[in-house]
Amino acid sequence: QVCAQLCRRPCYCPWVPPRCPRGSPLVLDGCGCCKICARRLGEPCDFLHVCDQSQGLICDYSAAPAGTGATCNFEDGEEGCEVNGRVYRDGEVFQPSCKLQCRCLDGGFTCIPLCQEDVR
Repeated sequence: QVCAQLCRRPCYCPWVPPRCPRGSPLVLDGCGCCKICARRLGEPCDFLHVCDQSQGLICDYSAAPAGTGATCNFEDGEEGCEVNGRVYRDGEVFQPSCKLQCRCLDGGFTCIPLCQEDVR
């Protein structure tokens, strides 16, 4: 019933797809109609404005008071880190640049240098 109320047919979408922030891919809205920017960790979401499933995010209504909306969160509730617009899972190792290797841990991250400092 919600789908029938929110989704109009035929689809009416903007001619030009939106320009998404870095780390937010273009996805189909909840109606499967128009291209929108996927919502990222902690951003508001609803039936139409979907979360970035490629990052393991779902629209989490559990923390929101009734009728106030929801936010994007990890499906299994584990902590994560957002670095440069990309979400990393707890325990994941990543390289934000060629000079650093980092590990996401308990919502924060620690990094070690991969290059020796040139003292000259």
